[in-house]
Amino acid sequence: MDGGIPAALDETVEPELAEIAALCAGVVRYIDEAGHRYIYMEGLRFMVRGAEHQMDAMLCLNYPNGSYPTRLYLTANLGLGLNWNGTAYLLARQWFTWSWQGVSPNQRPMAILAGHLEAFR
Repeated sequence: MDGGIPAALDETVEPELAEIAALCAGVVRYIDEAGHRYIYMEGLRFMVRGAEHQMDAMLCLNYPNGSYPTRLYLTANLGLGLNWNGTAYLLARQWFTWSWQGVSPNQRPMAILAGHLEAFR
């Protein structure tokens, strides 16, 4: 994150990712890896039980599971009594995810992200 252009100021941010970029301290962009489409979010700022957190995140827009068609990956397991049942090694990093259903891929990216962040309220 050091030395990078804040995503909100980066002219290369896709228009549909501008809302997400406003929540991030760094780069926000699409990444395709292993047949999946992700939104990479550097320094995503979000609330967890009333406290602000910031960490890198990846949002999978086409997870191959009918019950879990989207997934949010974080660089840390936040606990919170959630079922943290998944890890992935993407972009040369380990990521953590939890079991969270009901976030449809048929929405704009910000709505998908908000659906996943709802778990931390």
